[in-house]
Formats: sequence, C-alpha cells, structure tokens
Amino acid sequence: MLALFLSEGRELLNRVDAELLVLERTPDARAAIDTVFRAMHSLKGMSATVALDDAALALHAGESLLAAARDIGQLDAAQVAALLALNDGLRHALDAAEHGATPPPSLAQITRQLEAIVPQSAAPRGGTHDHARAARDVQRAITAVGARWRVDVTIDGAAAIPPARATLVLRKLAALAPVLAVVPDADARIDDEWDRNFTVWLGLREEAAPLEASAIEHAVRSAGDVDVCHATREVATAAPSDASTARSVRIPAQRLDDLLDLVGELVLARDRLLRSVTPVADDTGRQALDDASRLILQLRDAILQSRMVPLAQVFDRFPRHVRDTAHALGKEIELILEGRELEVDRSLLDELSDPLLHLLRNAVDHGLETAAERRLAGKDARGRLVVRATRDGAMVAVTVADDGRGVNRAQVAASARAQGVVNAVAMSQDDHGLLQLLARPGLSTATLVTTLSGRGVGVDAVLARVHALGGRLELVTADGTGTAITIRLPLSVAMLRALLIRVADETYAIPLALIHGTHLSEPLRSVRDGCLPKEIDVAGERLRLVSLRSHLDLPAADDVSGHLVVLDGAAGRVALLVDACLSQHEIVVKPLQRVRGSASKFSGGTILPDGTPSLILDINTLP
Repeated sequence: MLALFLSEGRELLNRVDAELLVLERTPDARAAIDTVFRAMHSLKGMSATVALDDAALALHAGESLLAAARDIGQLDAAQVAALLALNDGLRHALDAAEHGATPPPSLAQITRQLEAIVPQSAAPRGGTHDHARAARDVQRAITAVGARWRVDVTIDGAAAIPPARATLVLRKLAALAPVLAVVPDADARIDDEWDRNFTVWLGLREEAAPLEASAIEHAVRSAGDVDVCHATREVATAAPSDASTARSVRIPAQRLDDLLDLVGELVLARDRLLRSVTPVADDTGRQALDDASRLILQLRDAILQSRMVPLAQVFDRFPRHVRDTAHALGKEIELILEGRELEVDRSLLDELSDPLLHLLRNAVDHGLETAAERRLAGKDARGRLVVRATRDGAMVAVTVADDGRGVNRAQVAASARAQGVVNAVAMSQDDHGLLQLLARPGLSTATLVTTLSGRGVGVDAVLARVHALGGRLELVTADGTGTAITIRLPLSVAMLRALLIRVADETYAIPLALIHGTHLSEPLRSVRDGCLPKEIDVAGERLRLVSLRSHLDLPAADDVSGHLVVLDGAAGRVALLVDACLSQHEIVVKPLQRVRGSASKFSGGTILPDGTPSLILDINTLP
C-alpha cells in the first residue's frame, strides 16, 4: 500500500503544482481551485491510510484554506505560496516514507501557517483527525473484501440538513453497488462537530456492465447540495476479476530490467540456434525455427513497449522549477510544454531529467532578459520558454528554446581564450564550435557565482550525460533572437542500433546515432615521418583524424587504409580510422563494472549474433 501511495501521491503532487501555478496567474480560476481541492482530499485519505498522520493534518489545513477560497472565489498570492510550501513539505514526507525515515518536522509548521491564514468563519471544526484515522482503519479492513470504488464526498456548506443529505447520497450509491463501509458512521454524521466530509467504499455489483466513475459522480450529485465528489477505483485483492474493465498494474522497475535482460539473452540464443541448426534442418524444422524466432522477437517488442512511459512524468516537474527560478531572478517567463505524451524507455526517462533541468536553468538565468530589458529591446515583457519533444525516426528530440538575448559569442570566446583555447574566436563563429566552447569544463560567462550559475558545469554536464546515453547535442542561436538546444537520444538505451567495426581481428560496436557517415580511405601514411596526418578532408570537410588502433594501444598496420567513420565526439566532429566496417546490428547493452586502473574507453559490452563478446566504444574518450 505504501508503494502504491508513493507512486500515486507524487502524480497528484505534480498535478497540484500545475494547478497552483495557474492560480498564481489567475487567482479566480474556480476549476483550478476545485482540482487542487480534490487532489488534496485524495492525498489526505491516502496519507491517513499509510499512517502519515502529520501529512493528513497538513492536508486538512490546506483543504480548509481551499474551502474558504471557494466561498470567496479566489486565492491571494500569500495563500498560493503557502499551498506551494505544503506541496514541497509533502514531497519531503513522501521521500522520507520511501526510505523509512521520520517525516520532516516542517509539516507541523506548515500546518500552523495554513491554519493562520484561513478566515475564522471558514475554519474547520473538530473530528477530522479521528475521521482520517477511522478511514485508515476501515480501508485496511475492507481491502481483502474487494472494494471496487472509494467515493469521497463533501456536502455543501449551504445545505440545510447535511446529515440528511448524506443519507440521500448513500441511498443513491446503494442503488449502484453494495456499500461496504462509510466513514464517519451515522452517529458521527449527526454530531454538530461533523465537517460535512465522508467516504464511502463500494463493492462489486452483480451486473456484467462495469461501473464508471462518471456514473458514480452523477448519482452522488443528483442527491443535491453536494460540493465535492471524487470517485477512485480501488485495487481489489480478493474480488473476482472483471474482464471488461481496463486495468493497469504497478510493478517495480527492476522487474522490467530483469525481463529485458532475459529476453536479450533469449534473442542471442535464437541467433546462435539459427546459425547452427538452419543449414541442416528439414522443412518442418526450419518452419518451427522461424515460428520460434518470430515469437521471440514479438516478446522482445512487447517487453520494450511495456517499458515505455510518457515524457509527461518529467515535463510536469518543469513548471514549478521554472517558476521558482524566475521568481528568484525577478523575471517573467511563460513556459510552454509540447510533446508530453511522447513515450520513451523508462531508463532513458530517469537519465533525461537532470540534463533538461540544466538547460532550463541556463535559459532562465542566461538566455531570457528581465522585463525591463525586454521592453527596451522591443519585446514582450514576459519571456517565452518552450520545451518541445518530437519523434525523429528511432530517436527522440527534446528542444529547449527561448526568445531571449542569444549566446554572446564574443564573451564565450574571451572566456575560452582565458582558458588557453587559441582558436576560440574562430570556433565561436559557427554554432557547432560555439557548443564545444560552452561545454568546456569550468567555462562560464557569469560574472558572479550564484546558487544558479557561475561554476561552469551546466552545458559540460549536459553534454557528458547525453554522450553517455549515445545521443547528440545541437545548438542554434542568434543574437537578440534566442537560443535553442536540442538533445537527440535513442528511444531506448537498453537496446541500440550499432555499427560493428573491426580493428586488428577484434570487433567493436559504435552507437549508430552518433555516426554521420562512413567513407573508404586512401593509404594515409605520411612520406615525411611515417606518422598519420592530424587532419584529413572528408566530403569537403576538414576533420581531425584519430586512428582507433592508436587509441586502443594496438600495433600499427603496415598498410594504413580502411574505413573512416565520421562521428561527433566530446571534442567535436572527428574521422575515426578503422580497419573495416562490418554491418549494422541491434545490440543488447550490458553495463561494464569498472575496475580500478582499467582503461575507460568503453561504455558497455554486448554479445554478437555468433556468440562472441564485443565492447561498445565510448567516443567521448577519443583524443
């Protein structure tokens, strides 16, 4: 129950954050107030269920404030700030509960602050804490019975006889499905101290047609004088299954990782079986092998699809982050999120959050001007920041774009020259070279070191993480117009499309997403000193030349020729000289355990179709 609460609770907190930011801009947005109230009401019951009583009390204080706001018709800035602080405190409480730690004492302080700003006429009456505890006990008791729905109801404050209205609601619900439990009970509901809130648990009705939340809420509201009704599907542990009802199952992420590892091994075993058995098998045997191969690939695709989650799980954290950063800098910023519904591999989603937060922080701090500066430049006082996700073949492209001042090329070049980059001015003239300068460790254009910037680790950290995931970083900027930085990553980092290359009878893999092209090379030995040239012309572009033999400390070949693989490394575009390019394959990535003193030139390993192991090159280590 705790694991389920942590997962659903964080989703509700993200929803509350988004609606509170709407209320910050539009204080009288009634729909947003109602949404926040319902979310906090659900969170209160869930918190009590898992014995987070301090969180339940704080949420009840937040509910009281929202109830008063509905009477008045709006929330003021101080009230929104207090509710945002409550949301932060609840996140800390959830983190503490996940690790078995004591909830933070700040929740009690937040509760007092919320109670202090609720108008006295709307202050809650007693009995709520007992209600929360009773709800927790009842839910634990009826979970094994098989409750199908939990219905949280609040009777309108203007109702003449609230207990009678609650009884009418119960009759409406009983006509839909068996009522398993009600909290508080009938005696508590006729008490003068009753706060007009009650919770009903419904069981499985006998009809074949499934019960929907909309039907429940319609029945409750038909009783009249109902202020809030929120129907939530419960997890039934002992009730018979309803095959016509769609369900989702929450399972630990590690189980999905284990499944992917197993299916990867199964694919490799299939490849070895096909190579060894197909030549000697008869028609029946070959047909069986083909069927098994097809089913294994379908199983792999199904497991990969089960790992896909929407980018909304990361994107929904950004509005609050941008709001807090903008307030700290005294800037006005409109954040636009596009492509939240796009799905990526779960492991990629975990790695994508920090790089995007770095880029957002840079855009707010460095890219977007203050309102006064924007007016002087003839722009709207409010800056525009867009986070856009799109599908690009087998990759996902996430762009962070602003309409700010753009990157100051001269300032970046000056900072790079101070670090000893001789050709900094020339590099800064094109966007690719400018990105390489910005990504230099320690380079910063900030004049002061603050909590937001000045350490020179922003773009550097982003580029390192993106390259580690087998992706690319792209920059487009124009003076006075704005900047757009795009992260391109494979949809999955557990299985990659790779180019297999050969060097000195060894086969290595390079992620295909990092490769721009391959070219046959001419003999490259220098007549003057027997060394390879440092640069080479490839398709009209002057590129640095790196020999993979030299990079891996392998003996040099007598005839220096083969293939050139053009790719983006940490130090810019490079032409990598290899003995031969073999083929493209979809590979299952196996992590490498680092050994002290070992070469850090590989990002992982894989097993090739013939059963031999191969290492995946880390192109960020190329000189």
